Amino acid sequence: MVGFFKKKVSCHLILISVIAILACLLAFLLGRHRGFNLADEGFLWYGVERVLRGEVPIRDFSSYDPGRYYWAAFWLWLSGTQGAVAVRTATMMFFASAVVLAARAVWLQSSDRTTVRYLLAMVAVAWFLVWMIPWWKSYDAAISILLVLSLGHALAQPQPKRLFLHGLVVGLAAVFGRNHGLYGLVACFLSIPFVFRPIGRPSRLRVTAAWAAGILIGYMPMLGWLVFDHQFHVMFWDGIRFILFEYKGTNLPLPVPWPWRVSFAQDFWMVAWQLAIGLLFFALPLFCIVGIAVVSIRHARRSSIPPLFLACVLTAIPYTNVAFSRADMAHLAQAIYPGMIGFLVWPASRNDRVRWRLAIIAVLTILSLLAALPMHPGFMSRLQGNWRVADIGGEHLVVDAATARSVKAIQTLSSRHGVPPATMVTAPVWPGAMAMLHARSAAWEIYPLVPRNESFQRQEIARVADARPGLIFILDIAVDGRPELRYSATHPLIWQYVHDHYLELPPDRDLPGVSTFVPRVQSTNGNR
Repeated sequence: MVGFFKKKVSCHLILISVIAILACLLAFLLGRHRGFNLADEGFLWYGVERVLRGEVPIRDFSSYDPGRYYWAAFWLWLSGTQGAVAVRTATMMFFASAVVLAARAVWLQSSDRTTVRYLLAMVAVAWFLVWMIPWWKSYDAAISILLVLSLGHALAQPQPKRLFLHGLVVGLAAVFGRNHGLYGLVACFLSIPFVFRPIGRPSRLRVTAAWAAGILIGYMPMLGWLVFDHQFHVMFWDGIRFILFEYKGTNLPLPVPWPWRVSFAQDFWMVAWQLAIGLLFFALPLFCIVGIAVVSIRHARRSSIPPLFLACVLTAIPYTNVAFSRADMAHLAQAIYPGMIGFLVWPASRNDRVRWRLAIIAVLTILSLLAALPMHPGFMSRLQGNWRVADIGGEHLVVDAATARSVKAIQTLSSRHGVPPATMVTAPVWPGAMAMLHARSAAWEIYPLVPRNESFQRQEIARVADARPGLIFILDIAVDGRPELRYSATHPLIWQYVHDHYLELPPDRDLPGVSTFVPRVQSTNGNR
C-alpha cells in the first residue's frame, strides 16, 4: 500500500514537472525575440561575451559576481553562438529549473485535496512566469526560490546531511551574487532556534559544522579566485570598500510607490497599474509581519510549523531589502518570490481557512497580472504597436522604435569609424552597444552611475589612454532626474579628458542626448 501511494505521488510530481517545463518553454518561445535593453540587458550580455574571450568578471570589468556569466558562457560555448537570444536561453534554463522545483515543493507541502494541490502548483508556475521581469534578472529570482526550497528541505529534517546541502546552496548563491549569499546567511541565523529545537546538544555541533562546511565548499570558486588571482582579489575587496565606506549604499534609492500615493487624475489603466504595484509593495512586508506572528505563536505553543512556509518567512525578511533599496518593479520582482511561495503554502487546516487562502491567492493573481504583465516585451509590443525588426549582433529582434533607431545609428557610426574588434567606451548606461558590436570596453567600469573619487578616475583615464578607443558614447543624462548623477558630475575628470583628447561629432537625431566622440587623429584623416 505504501509503495502504491509513493508511486501515485511520483506520477503527480512527474506530471507537474512536465507542465512546468512546457509552460516555461512556451513563455520563452513567445518572448525570446522581443525587446532589447541597451543598459541592463547589455550589462549581462557584455559580461558573458568577455568571459568567452577569457576575461574574468570583477577583475577585468565591473560586473555582478561571476556565477551567472560562467553559467551562460558554458551554454553559449556548447551552442557555438554569442547572441542575445543565446544568453536569454541560458538564463531561462536556470530559471526554469527553479520553477519546476518550486511547483513540486508547493504540491508536496500542501495538505489540501489533490485538485487544490494541482491548482496551487499551477498558480505557482503562472506567478513565477508573470513575475519574470526583467528577464536578465531571472538569476536573482531563481536564487531566491532555491534558497527557500533548500532551507525548507533542511528544516523538515535538520540533519547534518541536509544542513550541509543547504550550506552548499548558500555558498553557491554567493558565487552568483554576494547579496544572495548574505540574505541566505541571515535566513540561516534566523532559522537556528528552529533547527536546534528538535535535536539534542551533541547533535547541534555536528549540524553547525556541516552547515559551515557546506557554505565554505559552495563558495570555493570565489575563494579560489581570491587566493590565486591577485588582481581579482584587489578589485573584489575594493568593490566592497567602495560600497561600504565610499558610496555607502547598494543602489540608487527611489521613493516607495505606496498605494496611497497614487494620483487618480490619470487614465484608468494607469491608475490600476500603479495601484497594483503599490498594493504589492505593501503586501511584501505585510507577509513578513504576519508570517513572523504565525511562526512565533506556533513556536511558543510547540505546534508544528510547515517547513516550507517557515523557510519562506525567514528568507522573505532579508529579501525585503532588495525591493526597498530601489523601489521599482524590477527590484520588487527580485524580492517577491519567497513571499509568493509563502502565500501558496500558508498553514490552513479547516475548509473556511482554505477558502480564505484561495481568495487571497485570487487577489494576488489579479494584482500580479495588472502590475507585471505590462512590463513583458511581448505585451508591450502589442500594446504600443510601433515595434520593428532590428539586426542586433547578427540576430533579428523585434524592438521598440526608439531602440531600433539607436541600434541602427550605433551600427552606422561603428562601421564608419571602424570600431570592431577594437575598443569602445559607453557611459553611463549603454554596455549593450559594445556587446552587439563585439567590442571591448576601454574602461573597467561599464555602467558608471555613481560618483567615483579622483584616484579611481585617474586609473580609468590611464586605461582609456592605453586602449585608445575608436568610439565613445556618453549620455550625460540626469539619472532619476537628479542633476548630481550626470556623468559630467560623477566622473568629471574622465569627462574632461574625453573633451580634451577626442573630437565630438555633430548630434545625431537618432541618438538624442548622446554625445559621440572619435579620436582627433582619426577625424583629421578624413574618416568622418
